[in-house]
Amino acid sequence: MDGTLLREGDNYLLRFERHLAHPVERVWKAVTAPAELAGWFPSRVELELALGAKATFIDAGLDIDPELLASQGTVTELDPPRVFAFTWGKDLLRFELHEEAGGCMLVFTHSFENRASAPRSAAGWSICLSRLVALLDDAKAEGEKWQEYFARYNDELGSDGTFKRDNDTAVVRFERLLDHKVARVWDAITKPAELADWLAEVQIDPRQGGRVEMRFANPPGYLVRGVVTRVDAPKVIEHTWTSPGEPDGVVKWQLIPVGESCLLLLTHTVGGHWDEAGTLASWQVRLSLLASSLAGLCTWPFPAARWQELHESYVGAIAARSGRVFR
Repeated sequence: MDGTLLREGDNYLLRFERHLAHPVERVWKAVTAPAELAGWFPSRVELELALGAKATFIDAGLDIDPELLASQGTVTELDPPRVFAFTWGKDLLRFELHEEAGGCMLVFTHSFENRASAPRSAAGWSICLSRLVALLDDAKAEGEKWQEYFARYNDELGSDGTFKRDNDTAVVRFERLLDHKVARVWDAITKPAELADWLAEVQIDPRQGGRVEMRFANPPGYLVRGVVTRVDAPKVIEHTWTSPGEPDGVVKWQLIPVGESCLLLLTHTVGGHWDEAGTLASWQVRLSLLASSLAGLCTWPFPAARWQELHESYVGAIAARSGRVFR
């Protein structure tokens, strides 16, 4: 694949290069003019070409909430017709153009903090940049599907969970592309009979303020109680997570339709210190069991050896990063 993932301080950087058979001035217009951006960029953009100017992103094409995809940004770098950069929420997008024989080279980078989103973002930008090339060449864009790009980048960049701590608040994240429609996955994460097949014995009232109780067989006796704090079926459900001897947390499930498939985003936020590696290992195992359950495959007994292997791996990764986002 042509997207490269690099480390950049506390963030990650996706880097793409494109050799374009067009002069710098033509490509500059394609990456800066809102009318041209509309032909290939993932969102409609309203902006002014001025340093410090605001950028507004409209109709991003994904049925998700503003926490995942912000609607505002700022122009942070402008050197016509060479460099153009702007923020999209907390992320930074940068276009750099270099003259070369027969045209120019475009270097595009996307800086972000959520490592778990790398395959998703890389897949999206691969499609967008193919559309940019088609726009410049006045040709038809490739027909490759986002799911195909995602699967390839997922293999290349990995699908481990990510962990980031900010003082006393820590966030665990996972993303999975499931070969099932959103409605089917929604049932699997909200109906007690389905949850029992891959997570725990669960009592849940999937309404705002509804009670949640989870009794796990692995580890034996592990009990979690909570309250549903947000629900927008079948897109989002969020609930508190309280267990004796652990700091309180919040778990959020987000489902995004992708054709006949579903992109699942899991975020577990905890206000304190605990066995972070154990939580990462547990969710990775549980998400594998969820995929097996959806496919009608056997999910028990609990794969304790796999949990132990993942736990050791996450312990080492967290130690190597000294508590920062890893992998």
